Amino acid sequence: MSTVGRSAPEKSAEPGGFGRYLIAVGIVGVAAALAFSLGLSLFSSDVWTLRDGLLQIPREGDTNWYRDFGGRSIPQIQDQDIFYSNLGGSVEAAKQADLVFLGPSFVSYAVDRQTLAQSPVLGRLGIYNMAFVGIRGGEYSRLVIQRWKIRPRLWVINADDQFVHFFSNDLSVTLGPQKQPIAAVQRNRMRGYLTVIGRNLHWRIEDLVAAYQNGHFSPTGLYRNITDGDMGLDANPGYVAAGNKPMLSARDPDCHTTPAIVDYAKRFLHEVGGEVVLTLVPHSQSCVQQAAELAKELNIELIAPPFDGLTTIDGGGHLDRHGAQVFTSYLAREIVKTAAFKRAFPVGTGDGK
Repeated sequence: MSTVGRSAPEKSAEPGGFGRYLIAVGIVGVAAALAFSLGLSLFSSDVWTLRDGLLQIPREGDTNWYRDFGGRSIPQIQDQDIFYSNLGGSVEAAKQADLVFLGPSFVSYAVDRQTLAQSPVLGRLGIYNMAFVGIRGGEYSRLVIQRWKIRPRLWVINADDQFVHFFSNDLSVTLGPQKQPIAAVQRNRMRGYLTVIGRNLHWRIEDLVAAYQNGHFSPTGLYRNITDGDMGLDANPGYVAAGNKPMLSARDPDCHTTPAIVDYAKRFLHEVGGEVVLTLVPHSQSCVQQAAELAKELNIELIAPPFDGLTTIDGGGHLDRHGAQVFTSYLAREIVKTAAFKRAFPVGTGDGK
């Protein structure tokens, strides 16, 4: 059992009478949902695609993508259940990666896949972006890593401390104005499976109603790639726009780490294993000082790109595509110089420089 932070409570292997009733109802519901989905597939094969038994909503017919963040009335997100309950192919793809990124949505916006692919060294590696939108603390990531034995050779972890530090046992998600506990860690795999199916079905019905009202189907939400973990941010006009504002720091640089953060980080890194490099995605409230102090206490390397040339989609929180290209270019140049990278990918393995 882990010693780092809270773990999800154990579930009884033998459900009672009421539990068996709920399972039976769930099975009937799944069957009905599948039949409904197959019926909808006759309506438009480009919109309604069945994959992995999850009623996945693909991106423009591409089943390498699934709708992750959606809801035309109430915002919801899928990947918390998908990763915690290991549904579909996302966890397996992360397990096959050589290098895995961890952090909140800052990392989703900051890592540009095309720039990584252009790197002479990183372009030869399997790289998975396992950042989670709305989740600032690393405890959820730790639970997923430990539960499914994700063991890349190198972790690149964003040591951010806005609201809560990544290296903390905080198990909450912030979507829109609301912060709430991550419900996925309270569900067993069957409940997680049914939750994902139900959420997709709900979104499909919303799409169908909207298409009926508008006379045509209009895509909505954010999509996530199964094979590499990327978010489909290019669908956002602001992300790809030219002339966005430069990223500027608005925080007092006199900010420091704490013994509690250092203690959690030491145990986190011991549990996940592998080599580690810290980074810090610049945003208006990021603090290099605390990240540098943490790296020193942990005796690991920190790559903290400067603000130079970075542009933002929202005035200071997240990078846009141009900013991501600048950030990733800097990171790609520096990461191959680190001792951790050289230990993870020594010369002669086919991956080292």
